[in-house]
Amino acid sequence: MTTEDIAGTSSMSARATEAVQRSLTPRQEAASRDVDRLIRAGRELLTAGAPARVADIVAAAGLSNDAFYRYFRSKGDFVDAVVEEGGHRLVNHLRRKIDAAETPEEALRAGATVILKQGVDPEIAAATRNVVGGGGRSHAPKVREELELTLARILAGPIADLGSTDPERDSITTAILLLAQMEHLLWKDTTGFDAAAEVEHILGYIRGALHTA
Repeated sequence: MTTEDIAGTSSMSARATEAVQRSLTPRQEAASRDVDRLIRAGRELLTAGAPARVADIVAAAGLSNDAFYRYFRSKGDFVDAVVEEGGHRLVNHLRRKIDAAETPEEALRAGATVILKQGVDPEIAAATRNVVGGGGRSHAPKVREELELTLARILAGPIADLGSTDPERDSITTAILLLAQMEHLLWKDTTGFDAAAEVEHILGYIRGALHTA
């Protein structure tokens, strides 16, 4: 039997593929529900600053240790998933704010405000600190890199409209700058901090740094 024959025998017809898919779909749906319950429980525990051992997470989710380790390699892997899910929610909120803006300037201001708010709003900042610090380590560089790239894609439109001749590079630099400033504020005392003035300062910095013709 040739290599081509072996490859041919391993392929399935459309009906066979559909049969396999039908058997997998309920398991996939159950897995999605389990993972959602675990992440919600973990986020609530970490946001509240409560203990977040695996035993606490599975108890809050109404699942078992076996279920936890079926989906996550370790507690750190789980916290990365919680951080990533938080980033996803931030991105969705950011998109809505930018889409509602009437000018590129307003869009960039809205984006900067949403990101910096994670570090200066007392309730949001406390929750973010607890979630990010809950794993006893910095979240995975890959998670951070993906967030930077996603934010950059969202910011690229307003930055291009402001006259950038290199919006791809300018938008990733802006995303990194905003996230770095948010994390700087996250871990310092921001009592009396003027967030609006900080946003305007950063906007001025960005405008001056843009590649323009």
